[in-house]
Amino acid sequence: MALDAGVRSSVTLPFRRSGLTVTLSLYSFRAGALGDAPHGPAHALGDLTATCIVRDRSYRAALTELDQLGAALRTRPVVDQACGIVMHVLGCDAEAAFAVLRRVSQGTNRKLAEVASAVVEKRGRGLERELMSLSG
Repeated sequence: MALDAGVRSSVTLPFRRSGLTVTLSLYSFRAGALGDAPHGPAHALGDLTATCIVRDRSYRAALTELDQLGAALRTRPVVDQACGIVMHVLGCDAEAAFAVLRRVSQGTNRKLAEVASAVVEKRGRGLERELMSLSG
């Protein structure tokens, strides 16, 4: 395919940053044209590209973490209320109550905040037996 297009030489330059490898490939229509040639501008472009990609990934990871922390802050009050209700119903401490809520969340494949909202909405009524079975 490349030969059909007239490409007669190529060189691929790797750039590694923070566990990421970016490659920049150069092509020429003249045989041997890229072998010994200095690749200063290509190195500068490759360095810049790799750095930008690493920074973009870091930025996106930070945005994701920010969204997750915001969601945790928004749902924290209802989770705390649900923990209090579970503590009252089961006569347990906060750590055990949270473990019960987490177990229900994982066992029903629902988000912790959804489980907590359901507990708060019912104020623990009708959940005593279910909570008792999950507490131990």
